[in-house]
Amino acid sequence: MSVTGGRRGGLLLAAVAAVGILVLVLALKGQDPDPPPAPDDTGSLDATRDPGSASPDDSPGSSTPGKAAEEKDPPLGPSTPITLTVPKIGVDSEVITVGTADDGTLEVPQPGPDLDKAAWFDKSPTPGQPGPSIIEGHVSTEEGASVFLDLGRLRPGDKVTVDREDGTRATFTVYALRTFDKDRFPTKLVYGGDLSTPTLRLITCSNFDPNVGHHTGNLVVFSKLTAVHDG
Repeated sequence: MSVTGGRRGGLLLAAVAAVGILVLVLALKGQDPDPPPAPDDTGSLDATRDPGSASPDDSPGSSTPGKAAEEKDPPLGPSTPITLTVPKIGVDSEVITVGTADDGTLEVPQPGPDLDKAAWFDKSPTPGQPGPSIIEGHVSTEEGASVFLDLGRLRPGDKVTVDREDGTRATFTVYALRTFDKDRFPTKLVYGGDLSTPTLRLITCSNFDPNVGHHTGNLVVFSKLTAVHDG
């Protein structure tokens, strides 16, 4: 994968504009009717602000001290994410890769062995590259709870760790949560914004409406790179 972070960020915005993306429709017919309620919006959307007091070097499972991302120059190069860990909510998931379907919608994990895994959108930067990397996951399915069931429990300062194919471990710190109606989804805010800062968006469905039988919103967790550990 040789696309640079800046070019990939531009390609992401172009892809969103071209295919519409349909607001990350992370829904399967017959999803569990009892998902958690949508959380209140919290935190500032300014990624340059301090997201919390937790140390940036407490990446789970690492025996060597991390180097603060702000001290590492330049940001990470491209490398496919392989695992996602979110200690606060007990997530430890393999990451699969998804693109866009033939109809122009964003692919989502399908029934089968990958259904409950996190999924990285391959038109976005890889985690640690400049720009917003996008990882999605179901909140629930016909089988019950899925990988991002408790995503709304995260708060500014919580940690998200991505292990990458090149052996590096990128730790992100949550700085904001927002819930958006799918019919008013701010595409440029979520998929765009600052294309120079390495950030990560975790996205799932929210606002289940039993009257229509599906979710009417998307929950987005905004986080930024705060530590890097070499493999």
